[in-house]
Amino acid sequence: MSVNDTLKAAAKFFELSEFPNGKALLLKAATTSNKKPKPDTQAARLGARVKKVFIDREWVRQYNAVCGFKEDEISLTAPQVVASPLHMYLLSRPEHPMPMLGMVHLHNSIECAKPLEYGVPYDVLVTVGDTRSISLGLEFDVHTQFLIGEEVHWSSVMTILCRVKGMPKPLTKPAPVEPLSALGAQYAAVKVPENQGRKYAKVSNDYNPIHLYAQTAKMFGFKQAIVHGMWTAAKTLSIVEASLGARASKFDLSFKQPVFLPSGISVKHVTADGASKFEVLAERDSKVLMVGSIEA
Repeated sequence: MSVNDTLKAAAKFFELSEFPNGKALLLKAATTSNKKPKPDTQAARLGARVKKVFIDREWVRQYNAVCGFKEDEISLTAPQVVASPLHMYLLSRPEHPMPMLGMVHLHNSIECAKPLEYGVPYDVLVTVGDTRSISLGLEFDVHTQFLIGEEVHWSSVMTILCRVKGMPKPLTKPAPVEPLSALGAQYAAVKVPENQGRKYAKVSNDYNPIHLYAQTAKMFGFKQAIVHGMWTAAKTLSIVEASLGARASKFDLSFKQPVFLPSGISVKHVTADGASKFEVLAERDSKVLMVGSIEA
């Protein structure tokens, strides 16, 4: 779909001169808690764009220090974080019929057609896509693109769940997912300290209270604070990418369970022919927390 077609598909589109303030948007998100979607509710088809965005080298260095990448490397996950104020802007809009706080990040599919560079002005375009009914509620897609003109250099599809009561139950149970074979698998143990959420919040500007302290997380039903999903994704990418022997160009992931703070995790991965499949496992009981694949 061309950029013009993407813009036409949006019911409302916003041209912004700069990224909105993430902290202010989080406060705004708290005001959306009175929204009560029904089983047939559809996510508002909104879109927003910021033109001439330059990737900040010093910010990348700070992000990489928290996530484990090389000092100046613009990783596959970094643009998702750069664009996150636009995600928050659209999902906290009054036109969007779902509460922002309490949404669950289910999946991400990221692809880089051309490596992003410093000193290059990109247009960052975010649009809200299709809504689907599942047993837990409503899931919808958020599309993000970094472009030069009409050419897409980096793109992602983020799938988000809004829990809704009264959804119809599926007629059949989904087939169980086969665990990743231990044959030829590599393992990397990672300790996730109690302050990891606060460290990542400083570089991502995502100060959602569920990630900061046990006390604030308990206000939202969690027994402990949980780390940001995109930190887990970035840390996993930094580990698995090293076994590929080349920079990753595709990253597909699904979150299964939260990573509690503090805790330990193990990144299990099998690499062959320039592609890796991985599982992130809880150190304590080997529960699967995240799964996916990474390709060079």
